[in-house]
Amino acid sequence: MWKRFGVLIFCLVAISACNNKTHAVPSGYHSYNVEKVSSAVEQLDFQPELPEYIPIPMISVVTDIYQDGGSKLMDLSFYTPDNDLLTIQFSQGEINTPWIDPEELSILENLDGQYENNRFSKKLTWKKDGVTYLMTYRASVASEEGNEQSVTRQQLVEVARSFHS
Repeated sequence: MWKRFGVLIFCLVAISACNNKTHAVPSGYHSYNVEKVSSAVEQLDFQPELPEYIPIPMISVVTDIYQDGGSKLMDLSFYTPDNDLLTIQFSQGEINTPWIDPEELSILENLDGQYENNRFSKKLTWKKDGVTYLMTYRASVASEEGNEQSVTRQQLVEVARSFHS
């Protein structure tokens, strides 16, 4: 009887492991509260893809859904212990953001985006399947004064790739 019980437990563990869709987070990147973000995204009329990981250690995430010019938008704001901020916006329409000197770049073989690095933020935007994505990183004042915890262009591109892998 104990052998059958042990086999049953083993099978249940194996089945649950097979159903687990989590991916390993690459070194230098961080996990986030996927359940909270997914439940907020379910309130949208469209279903954007979500990143598998983010480039900052998150201590809190704030979600906000609002209208802008007839388009429904969603902001996901991830905060670090040093108050750095990574915001990801989703929209079915255009996202109106001023660009100072955008750089065209390739995110995936068939997916291009625009990147900008100015003294206030680093931004990466792209469109896929009718959804516009805008990822913006802003370092806190404390980070700028000496704690170099800046997110790089390549990290933003890698996170953008993780949306569509």
